[in-house]
Amino acid sequence: MKQKVLLGVALASVAMAFAAVQLKSGSNADTSQAVANANWADNVTITIDDDENTFRFQSNGIPSHGFAEKYLIPNDVGSMPFSDNAPEEFTVVKSSEYFQETEVDTTITTQPTYIESTTDTTLGRIGVAITGAQIFNDYEDMERSITALDDNVVHDHVPFVDECNGHTLVDGTNYHYHGIPLCITGELDQEGQHSTMIGVLEDGFPVYGNHGTAGAIVTNDDLDECSGHFGSTPEFPEGIYHYHLTADEAPYMINCYHGDVGDLAKQGHPQGQEY
Repeated sequence: MKQKVLLGVALASVAMAFAAVQLKSGSNADTSQAVANANWADNVTITIDDDENTFRFQSNGIPSHGFAEKYLIPNDVGSMPFSDNAPEEFTVVKSSEYFQETEVDTTITTQPTYIESTTDTTLGRIGVAITGAQIFNDYEDMERSITALDDNVVHDHVPFVDECNGHTLVDGTNYHYHGIPLCITGELDQEGQHSTMIGVLEDGFPVYGNHGTAGAIVTNDDLDECSGHFGSTPEFPEGIYHYHLTADEAPYMINCYHGDVGDLAKQGHPQGQEY
């Protein structure tokens, strides 16, 4: 009997290891149903192409949750880090007058493939959020030396990066997140539960806030070099590679892809810079 039990445990371990290898290869990754059922805002249009195994994301780029009344806009975009700048080195703008709609139109695979190698994310859009806004990486500069959230500044109650961890480019276009979009997670995440999917990266893998299994806080120590890991989520109970945004320390965002991105590494903001 003892030998049979041991054999059963061994076989179960082999089966689990084989399943993990299959999962890690990306061969079982299919996000089409999760994408179709996600909590997309009214300003987002999702078109799933089952023949091409892709979905098309279209929005006006303005987040559905709203934003701060006023923002700080640097007068000199080359004066980073901005947190060292005096109040007179910024222009205070009203978001209702300054923010501009930005057409966001991207097509993303619904069959993402995990690969062992990584690809750095560029400045500019690296993913899309359910609010219709864009997801950027951590950085403000091409050298990847200045982290937006660590460079945040508030003068007279007016922020550079708002409480949702987002802002626009200096011209009022392309609202985007540099950290956990608290205006999303505050509405969707439930105590004691894993975060809900808040977006999808351009490599096709889903993005979550910083709550993991049973609501445990996910920190950078729990994640790989691209701020991701394998595991089950509400949308993928059998498990999938997925990314988490974190709040403990930089990186707060996703600074590299672990999915096959093809030519995506060449994409990003047309000017190749944050501003």
